This record gives sequence, C-alpha cells and structure tokens, in this order.
Amino acid sequence: MKKVIIIGGGIAGLSAAGELADCQVTLVEAKARFGGRAHSIRTSSAVVELGAEFVHGQSPALQEALQSAKLDAPLVSEQNQILANGRLEPFDVWKVFSQLTRRIDPREPDCSFQSFLDRQHLDDRTRQVMAAFAEGFNAAHCERLGAHALRRADYAAEQIDGAEQRRIAGGYSRLVDSLADKARAQGAILFDEVHVQQVRWRKGGVIVDALHNGLPRSYPGDAAIITLPLGVLKAGTVRFDPPLPNKSEAITGIQFGHVVKIILTFRHRWWGDDFGFLHALNEPIRTWWSNAAHPILVGWSGGAAAEALLNCSLEELKNQAVEILQRIFSISNSEIRSQLVSVHNHNWAADPHIRGAYSYLPVNGLILPRLLGAPCEETLFFAGEATAFDAQMGTVFGALESGQRAARELIASGKTKRPARTHASRSMKR
Repeated sequence: MKKVIIIGGGIAGLSAAGELADCQVTLVEAKARFGGRAHSIRTSSAVVELGAEFVHGQSPALQEALQSAKLDAPLVSEQNQILANGRLEPFDVWKVFSQLTRRIDPREPDCSFQSFLDRQHLDDRTRQVMAAFAEGFNAAHCERLGAHALRRADYAAEQIDGAEQRRIAGGYSRLVDSLADKARAQGAILFDEVHVQQVRWRKGGVIVDALHNGLPRSYPGDAAIITLPLGVLKAGTVRFDPPLPNKSEAITGIQFGHVVKIILTFRHRWWGDDFGFLHALNEPIRTWWSNAAHPILVGWSGGAAAEALLNCSLEELKNQAVEILQRIFSISNSEIRSQLVSVHNHNWAADPHIRGAYSYLPVNGLILPRLLGAPCEETLFFAGEATAFDAQMGTVFGALESGQRAARELIASGKTKRPARTHASRSMKR
C-alpha cells in the first residue's frame, strides 16, 4: 500500500485524503484546526464566517460533497445596490460584469483589466463599479489582474451558474468536518499543529521534517501532496530539498491578494429585511452584505482597498464600520452601537500559515496554475486554489477540485510503476 503524506489540512488537502482510500495517508496541518481559509465560529446568536462564506455556482464536486454531508445551502439574495449621491440604487453587478468580460478577445494580446477598462466606452459610474468589483471579488489590483484570466474565469463560471450564490446552513466548518470524517473513515491519520519545516524528496520517496507540539518529527512516505497556500510558498518558510523544479515562475508570477472582512453581529435587524449586497465605492470598506439567517452585517474590501486597512486593529475597523453604516443607512452612530453585540475579523495576511487571502492571475498568467499544479517526478503532487486550471481562483470548489485532481494524478502514477519502498526514502540525509 502506497504511503502518502498530505501537507495542509484545508479543503484541498482534506478532499485529496478522501480520494485515497487505497493508500496509507497521513495528513499534517500547521493550525490547531482543519479547514484552512474556511473557518466558522459560533457565537451565542450566529454562525460567523471568518474566511470563506459563499458557495459560488454549482460545481458538481462541491455539490456532491454538500449532498454527502447532508448540508443545506440556501440561496443568497441576488440583489445588488450601489450608494450614489447619498442614495441606494439597484445595479446588476454580475450581469454588467459578465457582459463586459465577454468583450475581452482571447485572440488579442493580453493586458491588465485596468487597461481593458480604459479602452471601453463606459460612463464613469459603471467604470468605477466594474473596477471596484474586479478588485474586491478577485482580491486584486486592476493594473495587475490579467484580462484573459478574467475572461476564462467568467466563461468557466457561466458553465456552473457562477452568479448564483448560496450559504451553508451552520457554516463552512460543517463541510470541513464532513471531509475530515470521510478521510478518517478511510483510514487516513490527521494531525494538527504540525509545523512542516522541510520536504526532502527523491523520485519515489519523501520525508517531511516538522515540529509537532514543539518536538522534531519526520513523516516518511512514497509520495506527497502539497497543498500549502501560495503565500507560504512565496515566503519560502517550507524548504524543499532539492528545490522544486519548474515552479519558481508560477510561485513568483501568480499574485496573492489581500482581503479585509469585518463581521458585526447585532441584537436585531435594524436595517430591515435581507438587502443582499451594497456597494459603497468611496468608502474604505466598500462592500456590505446581510444574512437572512442571522442579524449580521459583513463588510468587505479586497485588493488595493484592503491593503490600506491591513494594519488596523479590530477596534479601528469597528469604528470605521460603524461610521460607514451610519452614512449608508442614515442612522445615528449611537443607535448602531446600542444594537451591536460583537465584532469579528481574522487578519489572513498576518496569519503565518496563510499570508494573504487568495490568488489571482496577472497579465499573460493563464499557464501559471498548470505549472504550479504539475507533478514532480511522480512523487510530489500539488493542489490548492492557486492551481485552479480554469482560472476560478480563490474559490472553495477550486480548492476541492484541485485536491481531487492531485489524488487522481497520484493514483494514476502508481498504475504505471510499482511504488518505491519507504525504506529508500529513509536513506536520504538530513
């Protein structure tokens, strides 16, 4: 039975573990929990999503996982409004954005989305909304974001009704728990708080050197699936011996963006019914949404707008959020604060095990996910949202599908050659 080490217990790693029933699987995760950037916490009155929140479209793989876990995912309101001249006005952001990206001609040389926007005949408001939406949704800088990648992602999203959004009842962590339970039921061993320091590998053999609860530990195997976030790969905090071949271009080239998300829970829905999404483009926290299930408001900024907020404390973010809500809803600061129960935020950029929000592709970057995701010597396999081949970066289903893809590649490699014996890998020197 082939011994496989999976590095990373996020959605990609857990989904890979669930596909390897015929292998001896050990999964190691640095955090004290599994799920990676899917992290739900439960307060006395609500489920709060510190990371991933929405189910975008109907990815068959994710739908199957939700059904297997018997999880409901009710539709989220599709209503979008923008704040213009002090008033909220309807604006079909998804429709306009999709119509715009269809103008991108993949036969022409690639350019940044900002350059593409500058050449379009748009009114100032639409141009501003589209730029802000692209930056916020992709955690990107418009002047770096590749137009061809946006066109590819939009086309792929159309195939799965990507504009449709749902939210998992009870939180994404319920899916995480289901994936972990499935992996364990198939014999996988899952360890948390394992801080990987080095991956020593040769064709047919791997040794993962780590600290587990502060003590040195090595995990030998015949192959490994690497699901480290792109931010960690960029930082180089996990060493590879020998260095990863043909990966530096992808690791350097794929961009890893930032997001600031603040969640405010209240005693009552003082704003009225579920309003969907509000876009206040001139505010530091640009996008807001409500939750039909809980008295929650969520503020979101991505890309360049987020970077201006990364060093803010939770108290500073709360104060800004209250002031913005005051302006949007024309309600007094004191009234908002009187209803406020709790405020939540996780600084993913400062998280040493993540180092950012999620990835996006630069100009001429369409090939990069395939370069990053390509196996090395039928021994190292790669997964994670940054390896989404259809350019739908930063999605839970992209991570899930990538883990399944890496597992299939590993299984296929074993059908052509006999697995190397583990003792061969033990001969590698530190």
